[in-house]
Amino acid sequence: MPRRREARPLAEHYGDLVRVALMEARPAGLHTYQLMAATRLTRSQVGRGIRHVRDVVAAENLTPITWTRRDGFMFSDDPTDWIEYDKRQFRQILGRLTR
Repeated sequence: MPRRREARPLAEHYGDLVRVALMEARPAGLHTYQLMAATRLTRSQVGRGIRHVRDVVAAENLTPITWTRRDGFMFSDDPTDWIEYDKRQFRQILGRLTR
């Protein structure tokens, strides 16, 4: 049986590394491979870090992480970016549900 207590601190650690890398790149964004190079994490570890940033860190600091094909992952101060990102996520989930 996997230990859940050990998994959480790792996600927090990966999330902190991803958050710092994104804050240093601000206002530009970073793609996954750039995050891998900046944090020296694997693709799956970067993914866990991004999920942690989305779930915990963004809610605490009120700066959600957004993703665009052109810019990659980024923290945006512009509320219109947040709204557009949420609309795209909603359309994607709605499309999955209707299929």
